[in-house]
Amino acid sequence: MTSDRSGTRTWTADVSHIAEARRFVAGHLAANGRGDLAPDARLIVSELATNALMHAGTPFTVTLDVGDDAVLLRVTDGSAQLPVVGEPGLDQSGGRGLGIVAALAGAWGVTSEPGGGKSVWASIPTGGAGGPA
Repeated sequence: MTSDRSGTRTWTADVSHIAEARRFVAGHLAANGRGDLAPDARLIVSELATNALMHAGTPFTVTLDVGDDAVLLRVTDGSAQLPVVGEPGLDQSGGRGLGIVAALAGAWGVTSEPGGGKSVWASIPTGGAGGPA
């Protein structure tokens, strides 16, 4: 789903870059007329970027492809280790990220990258041809 409304940015493995990734996503969506999707997309990228930093510890890349029917958001890192959907107890502070992604996205998954690493992606439905959902 690559379009002329795609954008990519890479950050080093630093926790401060998670906020930058959220700003990038919100700005890119607004610039492409899909600012209405920013709250969910910001939360999704925050969860996926946090997972990349915590589990891969490598630089991460965020790619957004804005299509008529969906926005595809991908976070790519340098680890081949696949993510696991957690079932944390009530007293645990982590392990809910992919559950949040699954609840907000129309679909999500993981793709192994040819040069190593992986991309965790989420598809956010737009509600039709360019209009708000």
